[in-house]
Amino acid sequence: MKQETINIRIYDHRIDQIIERPMDELIREMVAAQMPVTFEIEALKAQAIIARTSIVRKARVFGGEGCSRHTGADMCNGECEKWLPKAEWQEIWGSDFGQYWGKIDRAVRETKNSILTIHNKPIEPRVHPTCGGATENSECVEGHKVIYLRKVLCEYCKNSPQWREIKEITLKELEEKLDIETGDLSPLREVPMAGIFDHIERDDGGRVVSVKIAGKKFTGREVMKLLGLNSTRFGWKPTVFQFETQGMGDGLGLCQYGANQMAAEGKKADEILNYYFTGIQIKEFEQPSINKPLKDKIFVVDPGHGGDNEEDVKGPTGLREKDVNLSIALKVADLLEEAGAKVFVTRKEDIYVPLGKRANLANDLRPNFFLSIHQNYFANPNISGSEIYHYRGDQDGEALAVQILKELSKGIGTADRGVKVADFFLLREVRTSALQIEVAYITNPEEEAKLKDEEFRSKAAEAIVKGLIRYYTYQ
Repeated sequence: MKQETINIRIYDHRIDQIIERPMDELIREMVAAQMPVTFEIEALKAQAIIARTSIVRKARVFGGEGCSRHTGADMCNGECEKWLPKAEWQEIWGSDFGQYWGKIDRAVRETKNSILTIHNKPIEPRVHPTCGGATENSECVEGHKVIYLRKVLCEYCKNSPQWREIKEITLKELEEKLDIETGDLSPLREVPMAGIFDHIERDDGGRVVSVKIAGKKFTGREVMKLLGLNSTRFGWKPTVFQFETQGMGDGLGLCQYGANQMAAEGKKADEILNYYFTGIQIKEFEQPSINKPLKDKIFVVDPGHGGDNEEDVKGPTGLREKDVNLSIALKVADLLEEAGAKVFVTRKEDIYVPLGKRANLANDLRPNFFLSIHQNYFANPNISGSEIYHYRGDQDGEALAVQILKELSKGIGTADRGVKVADFFLLREVRTSALQIEVAYITNPEEEAKLKDEEFRSKAAEAIVKGLIRYYTYQ
């Protein structure tokens, strides 16, 4: 059976836009951006597995949280990942494109579906160009222990151009970049420089009587004469600093130049990955099913109102909101279950359920989303359309609401009145992403008439579920 295409949404900073990329194509583009294409094929295969792992860990289609900085995106080409689209690699590589892209394509094909896991969950696959002799423990970099990011010795990256580098930084640059002030130079002041200038002795007038320079003792007069200074009343501070570094990056996870040397010595991708990531397993990720796109997701569906303990909202001809809410909500629940989700409904009949009890149910279950179904009402009967409310700061709820409103507009033809912030009790008290979905205005005569129709309610339910599927799969 042909495997379905999985689309991933990536935010491109350069054009300030979210674009969709087929997953396998995105992996090729990520590998091209993240590792020199001239590297050994087994090193490129290791990088392909890392790129795939990163996608499976982040993308919402696999249960990830998406990009934390850009609502609606699975990742971005800034803080999340290095990435350039295929068309740009054609320009960059020119006549070598066919050869290079074929090499990367092979790396992706030969590792198809493989990801790095620990306890059957994708790891955070950290990489850096050159470790400089040893990778690092996570707690030394991030402040907390990660069992698969353990220090390993690495002599494989000695041939890296980043193995050792010298960089000069002027005093002015140092002050600007570190936001410090070293002060003005005075002839009676010296900057401590252990191992270079030591054991300084001055007389009462501030003249240097003697000083040790690099371990050798000089009189002040000797220094004055040998360096051509005007006086023995002198001080010093450096104006240029020379920093020597070994390696490049934070040292966590895979050392890329080390991986390339291991590959050159005959090591396979799995051996390379098991060397740099402690205790991991390389497994095939579970494919999201086109027939069960919401598999393993949990939802609480809440038909608004109910019972006789509160004012019953009615349309112009007496249609009761609580009845319509229940009808649409139960249809939503059935469709969600058909899509593979586990669903809990706060009420399945016309009974009163206190708001606190509804919130407690959601807080005990910790669902992916809490969906409260309503119709809106207003004194002016001309007001119409659908709108959705979320609690302030709920970015996931806001992103889902956008998708559902789009589907409602297409599915039942109601005007999109927008996604709005509200401080409603359930939105505030439910400790997970929660939405109050207002399907049309029951006080609008035309929309009340539509809400009486079972087919219209079914289409509304279908639109809500399509919005959820769109949110998770982007198909």
